[in-house]
Amino acid sequence: MAWFEHLNISPQCHSIIIDQVQSLALEQKHIIQCGINYGKEAFTLYRRNPDMHMLLFTLKGRGILNTPAKQWDLQPDHVIYVPPGYENGFDINPNENHDLIWDMAWVMLEQQSYWDNKLPHEITYYPTQSGSLLFQTIGCLQQALCLGYPLADQLSANITEQLCLLVANRTSPHSPLALQRLERVFQHAKQQLHHPWQVKDLAALYPCSEPHLHRLCQQYYSQAPMARLTHLRMEHAAGLLTTTSWPIQHISDFCGYPNPTNFSTRFKSWSSFSPRQFRSRFQSES
Repeated sequence: MAWFEHLNISPQCHSIIIDQVQSLALEQKHIIQCGINYGKEAFTLYRRNPDMHMLLFTLKGRGILNTPAKQWDLQPDHVIYVPPGYENGFDINPNENHDLIWDMAWVMLEQQSYWDNKLPHEITYYPTQSGSLLFQTIGCLQQALCLGYPLADQLSANITEQLCLLVANRTSPHSPLALQRLERVFQHAKQQLHHPWQVKDLAALYPCSEPHLHRLCQQYYSQAPMARLTHLRMEHAAGLLTTTSWPIQHISDFCGYPNPTNFSTRFKSWSSFSPRQFRSRFQSES
C-alpha cells in the first residue's frame, strides 16, 4: 500500500491535548505530549516516520492500528505501544462498533535514554487496568494547568509523576482478564450500594448473560452475584458503623436496605452481631 501522512477528524470528535509548551513538568520527564480523544464517526491519523515512543490506551469503542506489516484491533482496557521509526496509522474500527466511537488516551515520549531503557523495541499490545486512571490523570493535569502560579506548577509536577508511573506500569498484573472485568463490575456497584441492583444490571456492566455472570462469580468468588454484592454491602456497613456516628437507619439506606429490620437480619447473619452490638464492640476498640 502507498503510505502517506494524513489526518481526518470528524467534527463530532473532542480532544484534550497537553504538550511541553503548556507544562514544564512534561518537558522535565521527556513527555512530548499527552491527551484524550473522544472519537466519533472519523478519527484517522497516519505517520510515515514518527520519531517518538507512542502509547495508545483504549477506554471505550474500538480502534485499528495499521503498520505496513500488520493490523491490530484496539479493544477497551488494552494498551498498544509503538516504538520510534515504525510507520503507523490509526482509525476508528467499525467492527462490532455500530456507534463508531473510540475513546482513547495517548502519551508521546521522547527518544531519550530515560524512556528508551524502560520500553520494548517492538510493537506490543496488552490488557491494562491503567486506562481509566490515565484518562482521569490527564484530565486532572489539564485542570491543574488552569490554576495560578505556584499551585499549577506544584500540582502539575505531582500529576506528571503519576502519569509516568502509569506508563511504566501500563500492563495488567497476571490475573485473568475475566477476573479484572468482574472486579470492575463490582467496583462500579460499590459506588452505588444504595441502588436496587439485580443480576441483570450487573451482567449488563460486564457485559455478559446472567448465567455467564453466575459462572464467573462462582469460579472467582465461590459466591453467586447477589451474594457477592451482599458481602460488599456488609463490609461497607461495618466500616460506617465503626467510623461514623450515623444512625443505623441511615447506614441501612446507604447500603441498599430501606427496611432496617432486613438490614439487621442480614448484618447479623454476616457478622454474628446486630449492627448496634457491632458498633458497641468494635467502635470502642478503634
